[in-house]
Amino acid sequence: MREWYGYAGKLLRIDLSSGKIVKEPLNETIVRDYLGGVGYAAKIMWDEVKRGTDPYSPENLLIFATGPLTGTLFPFSGSYDLVFKSPLTGLWGESRAGGFFGPRLKFAGYDFLILGGRAEKPVYIWIEDNEVEIRDASYLWGKGTHETTKIILEETSEDSSVACIGPAGEKAVRFACVIVDRDRAFGRCGGGAVMGSKKVKAVAVSGHGEIKVAKPELYEKLLEECKQIAERFRKTTVFAQYGTAGIVSPLNEAGAFPTKNFQTCYFEHAEKISGEILARNYLIKRRACFACWIGCGRHVEVTSEPYITPPFEGPEYETINMLGAQLLIDDLRAIIKANYLCNDYGIDTISTGNCIAFAIEAFEKGLISSDMKGELPLEWGNPDTLLKLVEAIAFRKGLGNVLAEGVKRAAEIIGNGAEDIAVHVKGLETPAHDPRGTSRSFAIQYAVGNRGGCHTHPNWTGLWDFGRIDAGLTPHGLPWPPISRFDEEHLEERAKAVRLFSLHGLCAEILGFCRFAVEGGAGACMTPKILAEFTSSLTGLDLNEYQLLEISERVLTLERCFNIREGITKHDDKLPKRLFEPIKTGPTKGQSIRNFDKLLEAYYKEMGWDVNTGIPTREKLQQLGLSFVINKIYC
Repeated sequence: MREWYGYAGKLLRIDLSSGKIVKEPLNETIVRDYLGGVGYAAKIMWDEVKRGTDPYSPENLLIFATGPLTGTLFPFSGSYDLVFKSPLTGLWGESRAGGFFGPRLKFAGYDFLILGGRAEKPVYIWIEDNEVEIRDASYLWGKGTHETTKIILEETSEDSSVACIGPAGEKAVRFACVIVDRDRAFGRCGGGAVMGSKKVKAVAVSGHGEIKVAKPELYEKLLEECKQIAERFRKTTVFAQYGTAGIVSPLNEAGAFPTKNFQTCYFEHAEKISGEILARNYLIKRRACFACWIGCGRHVEVTSEPYITPPFEGPEYETINMLGAQLLIDDLRAIIKANYLCNDYGIDTISTGNCIAFAIEAFEKGLISSDMKGELPLEWGNPDTLLKLVEAIAFRKGLGNVLAEGVKRAAEIIGNGAEDIAVHVKGLETPAHDPRGTSRSFAIQYAVGNRGGCHTHPNWTGLWDFGRIDAGLTPHGLPWPPISRFDEEHLEERAKAVRLFSLHGLCAEILGFCRFAVEGGAGACMTPKILAEFTSSLTGLDLNEYQLLEISERVLTLERCFNIREGITKHDDKLPKRLFEPIKTGPTKGQSIRNFDKLLEAYYKEMGWDVNTGIPTREKLQQLGLSFVINKIYC
């Protein structure tokens, strides 16, 4: 048997329908071509999840994926991904989480956990090194994630990690999430609903193994270099002091803070819900993931009525915006309370806030009837609207049952033009970064995103527009210095930047580390060069930066082909109508997306995709070693 370095060397498959548990060695060819994380998982999804598979069916897979760097001493190596076919979009589903679950899965001896089939009754899975059990979880069904985690830790081991769903996942809310290590989340795309459809309440894991290093001396030398990069990032980022909530005020001042269902990008009361106020009034302590140098997690509590909330981790920037500014709510206590409930019920805060903002505007415009609204107060700036709709969505009650379908389906159900105010791409609710106020690079990133409108997968491309970072990508053709973030004339330069930042960002999901490590400023970023060198010293693979970026492009393209096989076309690479409307107020008043078709065409050309169809050309697929997909997407 091959000795693996950097990898545990095995994947764990569980067929929930039969109860069969199988441990398989990693496939060396897949490792060579895709490395790990979402790369290896993408190949499994392509091979095993057939076209037209219902996301809620036993045939869908739920893959917990680590990368070779996960669980190592590499700074920020606590990240791992969940991969599945999304019930929200019907397309590629992917979500990242921090904490300790991924490293512990790897210490237990598994790079991947693959769940298929469907259990007859609720179960949870207990993994402790070589021992794997499927246990009854009927008594846990219906419980929130916090209580579920507490009970399972008592039953298993206090040094284990628990990934579990709440009532929303059980009730197939299409944007239900999986909560990990109490308050970390596989937040987006509905992984919790897939887990619930398989009748899996939780997975708990404890591992005590080690990760071997191929070239220890070189590894130690490069590790010190990476630690110095991490230290520079820690000293220069606002995340260390205020978490991601620290960017509330700067983005609002820049006119890049989406507000009132994306009607504007400026919230006049943003200072009341800022990271500074969160730290001053509600912070208990910071919380860091495995091997993290930043500690961006905020452990908070509220002790005053009417929003008393026990200690937990939250809220982050996206949550503050989506549960706050988007609803014109400026009481941070209410946002914290709603965040706690979302975590306990197991629903994505981004999609939740987006859907609630949509509902308020739809009612304001007379699109939602009084009968459909029921007794819910659909009002801007009203915390009761937020708190009551969070519960209604999680338990699919009344209007909440409609919104639990996601904003795209909800708009179709409501009709009468509701689609015009539904802000999503391919069915995934867009997050708290508006391309009109932030950067035109996001216009491309949202439109072509494999999981839909997304700011992080594969990367925060706006970093280039703001001139913060070249990420070591200039040797690969990155234009520098950058153009204005509102520029729509220099099409080739922007397309090239989006491509390169996307490939660089995807390295985090493939190798298994937090994407903050590829978002640091000058001198504080893990460049493709250092990532390739470090990965080579760890694994023994002979990998340079050009090969690493090629693997990243192979993975990105295979995900795209997964979606094409499901039926997406160039027509689906579009932005919601709202983002073509001028921003109404604030520093970016009047800004809108104006030259979108040409932006999209420039990106297609840069990627080697057919400009008429959006499908990667046969030549590009052959170049990337993806000839096996050609007959499936050209038919």
